This record gives sequence, C-alpha cells and structure tokens, in this order.
Amino acid sequence: MEETTYEKVDETTIKVVKPVEVQSEEKTYDLDFLRQQEIDILKQKNDFVEARNKELAEVRDLIAKCEELGVKSNLEIEQAKELTLEK
Repeated sequence: MEETTYEKVDETTIKVVKPVEVQSEEKTYDLDFLRQQEIDILKQKNDFVEARNKELAEVRDLIAKCEELGVKSNLEIEQAKELTLEK
C-alpha cells in the first residue's frame, strides 16, 4: 500500500494524500447476532475517549508536518508583516 504524503500547498496550507483501501462485502445477519452486537457496541462506548486521543495525536502529527514543511498560520504571517512594518 502507498504511503501517506505531505506537501506544502502555500504559506498556510498542507496537502495530505492518504491512500485508502476500497472494498465491498455482502453479509447476512440473524437476530441473535444483532442483539449481541448491540450489547457489544454499548460496552465499547468507553472506547470513545481512546479514539479521540488517536485523532488528537493525528492532528498534532499534522501540525508537526506543517512545521517541518514551513507551513505558517495566518497569525504568524500577520505578526511577521507587523514586525517588518515596525522596522
């Protein structure tokens, strides 16, 4: 599978290309299975925090990639302009 790529688009933007696998499947379910699924899903609600932590880690990784690539925030650009005007 291809690797995720990161590219600086402009001073404030990063482009991320993340390959995904696409597939289709067909399944049949009986009622007992579905009831057990319901129980399992209810038990997994506590995993929500873990999933959010993973998302936060991904966002922090993207911020780090922006810094590596020299992508700047609008605030940084404005502050740099102000500093230039003050000189």
